[in-house]
Amino acid sequence: MVRLARTALVLAVSAGLAALAVPACIIGSITVGADCPIDDDGNLLIPRECCICPSPEACPAGFPKDVTVPDYCRPDCPEGIPYECCECPSPEWCPGGKIYVQVPDYCHSLDGGTDAGSDGSMSSLCTGGTCVTPGPASWKGPMSFWQGWDIEAPSCPENTPILAFEGWTAPPPPSCGTCKCDAPEGTCKLPETWSVNSAACADPGGGVKTNFDPPTNWDGTCNGDKSILGDKLCGGVPCVRSITISPPVIEELPCQAHHIGDPEPKVPKARNGGPEITLGRVCTSESALPNCIEAEGKVCVPKPPSFSSCLYREGDYACPEGWGEKTLLYGYVEDKRSCAECECSEPSGGTCSVKFRIFSDAACTIEKEAADVSTGMTAPCKDLMPGTQLSSKSAAILEYTKGACTPSGGNAEGELVLLEPVTVCCSAPVT
Repeated sequence: MVRLARTALVLAVSAGLAALAVPACIIGSITVGADCPIDDDGNLLIPRECCICPSPEACPAGFPKDVTVPDYCRPDCPEGIPYECCECPSPEWCPGGKIYVQVPDYCHSLDGGTDAGSDGSMSSLCTGGTCVTPGPASWKGPMSFWQGWDIEAPSCPENTPILAFEGWTAPPPPSCGTCKCDAPEGTCKLPETWSVNSAACADPGGGVKTNFDPPTNWDGTCNGDKSILGDKLCGGVPCVRSITISPPVIEELPCQAHHIGDPEPKVPKARNGGPEITLGRVCTSESALPNCIEAEGKVCVPKPPSFSSCLYREGDYACPEGWGEKTLLYGYVEDKRSCAECECSEPSGGTCSVKFRIFSDAACTIEKEAADVSTGMTAPCKDLMPGTQLSSKSAAILEYTKGACTPSGGNAEGELVLLEPVTVCCSAPVT
């Protein structure tokens, strides 16, 4: 008959009977019952090296993690399942199909007592978390980290309930768009100065000048003001020998400035009155992180939905090897930046061309001279036959092209204050 000491065997001395022989089950000088399968005579039914913990006293700290159990000790144990979590590693452990062994509590996180993954490999014993390598001594953690909009921020997880740090990412510069200046509203004013000279164009400084200007705000239609008779003398010579006409003048109002382009969509604010940035929360626990059973040298970090396993450190640092997902947070953010107003320069570059005519009769029918004059030209001078009678004049705009303004402003201005930086480095991105 097969017995397992923890369920059927008691110490002979405690029952007043002769002591049973339990090979190699000596702790100090006390003989104890085996915690492995034995027969009625107390002899092990499995190889001695397969009986790692012959009694609770032999493994007071639980199953030793530095022991490698030979494969022949566990023919019926699924691959990847720890030896101490396998209820029937071999037939001797489960006589008659009954299970007598009690596995440690942490084994219950495995499916059916041995939670094998769908691919046959062992699932993590790090229930609800992830196994990660501890970071350098200068870094804190690993811990649980969440990042997102403040209005969606979850509380710290149950396994890491302490909020160690809360900060915000640096806001991007404000989206100011592009400044544009509308075309100016304006007019082309007809030549206002018509100067008749008794001297020829070749002698602009000589002779006597006679005013032949049109009325103010003239529209260019036939006008007989200030007519000069052909027999009129100026300094003993006919008053009419040449005529000089000033170029047209462009008068334009200031350009209207405005932004163009659709503004960027607004996002929730991280805090009332604060810039539009995301929030980051670092959550830790007072308890030391447990070691991962199946991953030597790694610890188990709780990882609820939307959280990552990360390290953090005050200041702005490069991430340690293996922790490449960097997030830089700030404990204090004040964004005083704004978009400067758009402005426009004075209009420039406009052009205007005018055709002028002068007549010897009052009805503007007998033309004596006609020519074009444009903005930017030197006032043209036209020689006339001495004594030509000037009785009327007309003018018409041939072409007017508006000027343009150069936009300025619209850039981001002001101060961005970022204080209390903290670097968070994660082993994997938040999912």
